[in-house]
Amino acid sequence: MNIEDRVINSVKGVLDKRPEVTLDSRLLEDLLVDSLDKLMVLSAIEDEFSIEIEEEFADVHTVKDIVVKLKARGF
Repeated sequence: MNIEDRVINSVKGVLDKRPEVTLDSRLLEDLLVDSLDKLMVLSAIEDEFSIEIEEEFADVHTVKDIVVKLKARGF
């Protein structure tokens, strides 16, 4: 499974009854993610990739932003 699919599946796992999750999905506007949901999404990403989320993830706005941050870390 590629990194994009892993991120999408992690987000879907947290937001199971939200609109369709795609790379272009905006966390706030499209997926209706609140601050607690965002923490849960980032926690799921930590678990999936066995990493600790740093402050650079605080400014993610789309699912693709998460992928870009992970790729910058070498995934």
